[in-house]
Amino acid sequence: MATQAADFSGSEFQVLPTNAAVKITGVHETHKNYLAVESSQGPLAVSVILDDGTYKVLVRTSNGSERQTVSKSAVAVPWWRRVIGGGVGLPQLLSAVSPSLPARSLRLSRDLSVPSELLAMEERQVIRSYKFGLAYIGGQQSSEADLFANTQENTSPAFRQFQEFLGEIIELKGWKGYRAGLDGYEIMFHVATFLPFNDKDKQQLERKRHIGNDIVVVIFSESEQPFKLGTITSQQNHVIAIVQPIDGEKYRLTMAAKSGVPEFTPELPEPTVFGRDPVSRDFLLHKLVNGERASYRSPSFAPKIARTRGVLLHDVASKH
Repeated sequence: MATQAADFSGSEFQVLPTNAAVKITGVHETHKNYLAVESSQGPLAVSVILDDGTYKVLVRTSNGSERQTVSKSAVAVPWWRRVIGGGVGLPQLLSAVSPSLPARSLRLSRDLSVPSELLAMEERQVIRSYKFGLAYIGGQQSSEADLFANTQENTSPAFRQFQEFLGEIIELKGWKGYRAGLDGYEIMFHVATFLPFNDKDKQQLERKRHIGNDIVVVIFSESEQPFKLGTITSQQNHVIAIVQPIDGEKYRLTMAAKSGVPEFTPELPEPTVFGRDPVSRDFLLHKLVNGERASYRSPSFAPKIARTRGVLLHDVASKH
């Protein structure tokens, strides 16, 4: 019988849902752009396109971007617009998408540079380089203190094999940059067992300084005990991925996120078991990347990011 991956008692973490119907798997169009420097929702940009009878709407606010779709047939057209052949107006479309959107504050921009400027604004907030924590527990270990106490020498061949599965092991001294990429993203792991170990420091503060600042932490568990998520003291750790080796060549994945972290893709199959193949590696790395990105929408990070995004959006809207 497999060991339970985690003990959630006394922690802020919740297990992420799985879906039995999911499998592990590894264009620019012309929009109409409507801008508002000031509205009830702050600076605002709404991009609209009609595609095969469906309106696709992208709403950009200080809080982020939201995509919506609505069938053309579901949008009410006032009689007077039908008489003059005006078709669907923005107020009617936005009312069908979200009645709270302030249509009267928006103005159509015909400036051809707006799409590229909105894309550039989004790119400025896209993080391309990620640093995740990676730690090991075995035997009867079950706490944060246990994972910081391990050295590379007292891990296992299975853990070292998992490290090689994730990426290339490098020396940080003299290192020129990221090597492991994923669709334009650069990923590095802070491996706890490689970080400086001080046998006189029970808290291993040097290790905690690195792993404790990682938003996403992967715990490779060969322990006979579930990991106690309540022992995690860092306010920065928001997503925990617990990987357990099974059947020699496969891994079982259990993921947990702090309350306030919204759901993120890809969905986890039930059971979440993967092998040591490129598709599985990409699946896992995508889940970790999206976990960090989702964490930025949690109460811990969202207010600061919203302020920055609001300034950028105001700059674009005020220019056009």
